[in-house]
Amino acid sequence: MTPLLKYLAPLSIALLLATPCAQAQNSQARPQSGNIMSCTAPTGESGGLSFPADQSYLRAAVPGNEAYDSIDGMRMKQLVEEQTAIARGYRDAGNQFWGRIIGTKSDHETAMWMAEQLRDAGAENVRLDPIELPPQWLPETWEVSAIRNGQEIALASAWPTYGSVGTAPSGLELELIDVGLGMETDFQGRDVNGKAVIVHSIPTSGAIINSAARSGAIRRADEKGAAAILVVLELPGNLQMSLYEAGTSVPTLALGSQDGAALQQMLSSGDSVILNLRLEVEEHEGLFTYSVRGEVPAASADAEKVVIVAHRDSLFEGGSDNASGVATAIELIRYFAQVPLDQRIRSIEIVGTPGHHNLESTGHSWLREKQGQLLQRAVLLINAEHTAHALVDRWGSELCATNSLGPFSWRINGSTELQRLTLQAFDDFGIPRWIETGGPTGEIRPISNVVPSIVLMHAGVLLHSNIETAAAVPAIGLAATTRAYARIIDEVNKLEASRLVSREQ
Repeated sequence: MTPLLKYLAPLSIALLLATPCAQAQNSQARPQSGNIMSCTAPTGESGGLSFPADQSYLRAAVPGNEAYDSIDGMRMKQLVEEQTAIARGYRDAGNQFWGRIIGTKSDHETAMWMAEQLRDAGAENVRLDPIELPPQWLPETWEVSAIRNGQEIALASAWPTYGSVGTAPSGLELELIDVGLGMETDFQGRDVNGKAVIVHSIPTSGAIINSAARSGAIRRADEKGAAAILVVLELPGNLQMSLYEAGTSVPTLALGSQDGAALQQMLSSGDSVILNLRLEVEEHEGLFTYSVRGEVPAASADAEKVVIVAHRDSLFEGGSDNASGVATAIELIRYFAQVPLDQRIRSIEIVGTPGHHNLESTGHSWLREKQGQLLQRAVLLINAEHTAHALVDRWGSELCATNSLGPFSWRINGSTELQRLTLQAFDDFGIPRWIETGGPTGEIRPISNVVPSIVLMHAGVLLHSNIETAAAVPAIGLAATTRAYARIIDEVNKLEASRLVSREQ
């Protein structure tokens, strides 16, 4: 056998063996030709991006891991769709600020739904623990338009930054001025005092991580006397985006780039442009939420445990953030509930927190308060957050959906052995990830260093946007991440707790 054939022969065998594994996710064979995809500049009118059929996504063969084939991506995709439907129902009931919003009907409905799903998956001791909330910031209604020479355009993409102050019911009528990227030099010679200021912002990864926030442009406009701030997110189309708290003292809203371009055209004539802005905000008192909890008990009542956290809330539909993570957590419960009781080495506990998309980051504070009880005898903490998303790329003035999985950031707090087995599972199940560790720790941030923990998160361009729908969440991605987590838990259960802890801890 020649040296070349020596290497090609086993490769050919591996490819043949991989074929049934690659199709195991779905009973249907992959289509001979995938959907014809086109790029688009998503707007409210276009309805967003088109994504490939679930059968069209690239798959990784995982020989030797057939034990995890029962973890079903399409079943999880259905769970994602049911959560996004709750969010849309809240919107369709007449709520302009919508999603699975903490303390509201959509939040309570999601909690009840999750508890029901956990029971169906085989969890025991399922309960909802009520949490009283401090006054909650909720924008009721808003309208934004611009007028030049009697001609008015509505800015349909306008969305308040989280925690923005509102206006009086009569609203504001302000002269509009554009300061480009909002660098210090962009303000030189410009009087922005008492005016509505446009700042253009370049997304750096996702839109919530953007140049205006990083460079201080929003804060700079506020300090220089702006009476309102519009942050134009330079992504193709006219997306609605919810930015984190800007910390400004004036009404601050995000705009899509199409609306931003319309304002640029109005201002380019040199004529005065007037912004009409009305933003009614209420502080709602007496609201409450829940943590949702359940477990798969171990054979021994005093056994150690693995804790899985998934936040329940969302802005807009939140297909990836965080319907995907909740679906992953429920499927993990289903998988481990099938293990015979006498073979269960450690218990598996799930916590559906109310989330961090609110000014008080209620999920963070609740985890910090409950960590002593929650992490008692815990050997591993897993954050199930943003567990699947299609790769979305940019092509000129358009966004393009692909048939690949989006890349993940990751963090592992623990021993070298825990890092090795975790990254090997990610790689074996074809999960694209950053080469180096980094990125946010998400919902478990306050407790991620208390016990060994794993965070794997996708945070791409659609995060916190109105087109981060269930369609953006591939079933194969849900299956890959959830199978990897299941294998990690299985391997961790073979190790003493002391072997999971970093020497620095």
